[in-house]
Amino acid sequence: MQRCRFILLLFLAAGCLTGCHERPDVGEVPADVAGNSPPDLPAKAAHGDPRLPNVPDALLKSSATDSTANASPTAGADPWFHTMADAGIDFRHESGTSAEKPFPAANGSGVAALDYDLDGRYDLYFANGTPFPLDPSRNSPINRFYRNVGWWEFADVTIQSGLGDNGYGAGLTYGDIDCDGFPDVYVACYGTNTLYHNLGDGTFEPLPATAGAADQGWATSAAMLDYDNDGLLDIYVCNYGQWSWAENRWCGDRGRDLRFYCSPRTIKPVADVLLRNRGDGTFEDVAATVGLAKRLGRSQGVVAADFDDNGTIDLYIGNDLNANSMFLNQGDGAFSDASELSGVAYDYLGGMQAGMGVDAADVNGDGRPELFVTNFEGEHNAYYENLGNGLFQEVSQQRGLYAGGLPWVGWGTALADFNLDGQLDLVVTNGHVDDNRPDVDHAHPALLWQNTGHGQFSLLGRQGGQYFTQPHVGRALSLVDLDNDGDQDLVIGHQDGPPSLLRNERHAMGGQESNSVSVRLVGTRSNRDGIGSVLTLQVDDHRQVLQANGGGSYLSAHDARIVFAFAPQATEASLTIRWPDGLVTELDSVSRGGFYTVVQPSSSDMTPRVFSQGGSR
Repeated sequence: MQRCRFILLLFLAAGCLTGCHERPDVGEVPADVAGNSPPDLPAKAAHGDPRLPNVPDALLKSSATDSTANASPTAGADPWFHTMADAGIDFRHESGTSAEKPFPAANGSGVAALDYDLDGRYDLYFANGTPFPLDPSRNSPINRFYRNVGWWEFADVTIQSGLGDNGYGAGLTYGDIDCDGFPDVYVACYGTNTLYHNLGDGTFEPLPATAGAADQGWATSAAMLDYDNDGLLDIYVCNYGQWSWAENRWCGDRGRDLRFYCSPRTIKPVADVLLRNRGDGTFEDVAATVGLAKRLGRSQGVVAADFDDNGTIDLYIGNDLNANSMFLNQGDGAFSDASELSGVAYDYLGGMQAGMGVDAADVNGDGRPELFVTNFEGEHNAYYENLGNGLFQEVSQQRGLYAGGLPWVGWGTALADFNLDGQLDLVVTNGHVDDNRPDVDHAHPALLWQNTGHGQFSLLGRQGGQYFTQPHVGRALSLVDLDNDGDQDLVIGHQDGPPSLLRNERHAMGGQESNSVSVRLVGTRSNRDGIGSVLTLQVDDHRQVLQANGGGSYLSAHDARIVFAFAPQATEASLTIRWPDGLVTELDSVSRGGFYTVVQPSSSDMTPRVFSQGGSR
């Protein structure tokens, strides 16, 4: 027995030596910037590229080959996505990068898909960066906003809408903060964040600093949620850390006179922000009082969902070279830190990863949401299965998700049923931070995995479409049905380049009516967007459970509609909605191809108002 314990300890120690991420391109890191770290875990050695952990070259090479053209489970099959050109979107992202390598310029900017004018078509809002040092008086570059006019055509309404924000734009989120029916937009920045109030006439106005939402710092992703269940949406804002242009340090290879972006370990992490909606047009930061400010992590991605099935909305945050965070809502206005106990803070070897994009959804059909986190090159993207009772297990290797992402730097991501077979698939956009490393590619291929059932994923490669066979410098990713045909399209933002709009070809493949059901929620007792609701579609003996999440992906915001697949042989199904306040609504008959808007009734004995329509481009 003692010998077995000794061998186990040796195995765990070896795992830590190969599982803890280190990017030693800056020398010694001051003790005050280390943040939260697991106890007694030594850093792994590095070789070659100073940002690349010690992963065998053969594994990286085989992974790179497998993740592009050679990965295709069905040779000759129709591509899943088609890249749309000439859609009227002339936006080109500007990161603000320069020879001085200002750190915020490495991380990109987000994209949000929202129906700002309630015409039934989802519009696109792109955040933008700017050169350093920042100049608040400049007129360009600015964030850009495009109205969807139908049939894959967009019109630039940036100036008319008032959304031409000229800050250093990073994360975007939206929701109806004042319950007037129109989505409001929050722009998270390096600098001053801004909350834009939708006036309902096609225009927005920024709330003044006195409203309490204009937090200042280095914000990344953001999410809207109703954490205290008072019917008003609150805003969670991720903060990366302390950095200023005046203190921008030199990192790189002096022997070759190559300057790189510094390691995240040079950045001192700071607390995130939870802005509580007071209901009178003002907000207050309550992160410290509700238990969210003790764990610091260089936050990059956030998703809000009910992870422990107690009827309240929780938070999961991906942190850069710090343990990831899980905060469980106790239902009394406070959160408990379950990061370590839940199993979602580290990878399966106990190592910290780069924690960038995140998403949560029920993948294996047990009704509990899994978690997915994108990471840096040489790390694997982490996939955590929900075991129930607040416990998770990292099983990326067992599910076919380990090797494909190893060579690449992952950012935006989404779990969604792209081929409408009742199984959630997975997409990740990739791209390196540095464009001047002679031994590292700046552009990386995006990855698309098909869920083949029985808990397994298969990398598609060329079957995903031409976009997935070519390298890109990806960052943002938003999931949205742009043509209202019932399947989910993709908008992917690129560093210092134009975005790509990918049309889902599922509808075009069969030529039949949509094989899906789309649901939009309107809360009355609960928050207006229904964020935190749990929806269950029962089609014959097959059950699908999806949540109306807050946040997700990286710096980006998805289409608010919930999309279910519909079994080919079925014609009708039943839908159950558990609203955030616990009220349960049941719809006995929903039909294939329907777009439903469900208005929460004021009591459980009342019939909900339901508006339905067919899809149209």
